Amino acid sequence: MTYLICAGGCGIDTAAFLIHDDVCFVDDYKTGEVEGNPVVYTIDEFIHTYWKLRDKPKVYNCLGSEGDNTERNKLYEKLTRAGVEVSPLILSSFVSLNVQVGNNVLANIGSQLHHDVVIEDNVVISPGVIICGNVTLKENSFIGAGSTIIQNITIGKNAVVGAGSVVIKDVPDNETWAGNPAKLIRK
Repeated sequence: MTYLICAGGCGIDTAAFLIHDDVCFVDDYKTGEVEGNPVVYTIDEFIHTYWKLRDKPKVYNCLGSEGDNTERNKLYEKLTRAGVEVSPLILSSFVSLNVQVGNNVLANIGSQLHHDVVIEDNVVISPGVIICGNVTLKENSFIGAGSTIIQNITIGKNAVVGAGSVVIKDVPDNETWAGNPAKLIRK
């Protein structure tokens, strides 16, 4: 059995990507089913039930992000405090050699992770992102859909890269960059 935390768009995409018949959703509310897969527990019910399960299931945090990972991180922390092992969710179309992935990472559908990429904890990579070789994504960064990050770049802690951007320079901590080429739009 595979449990997907959050029955939103990312959860639906993940269920489709996994192509499993044994996928169940965990969400804030029990709403029946999503794309034919049942919502079986609320978050609190799942945490309560997890330790009663004889065989520990695969659990993925499918809660998306709007560029602020706060809610996603709170949910991850709640699950891990309760002892639930949450696996990184890598739905990339291509993952090269020597890619290091931290905890609570979401690499969404169609993204490409090339050689020697380092992804720290709590990072969200949106659909269609291309991350070239020797790139580091620091903790809590967010990469918008369809962006490209060229080789030898560091995206700082809590940084945001806007959708469709082409990043050719390091992005400092706590800054939002967007455009082609990407430049600072907000600190």
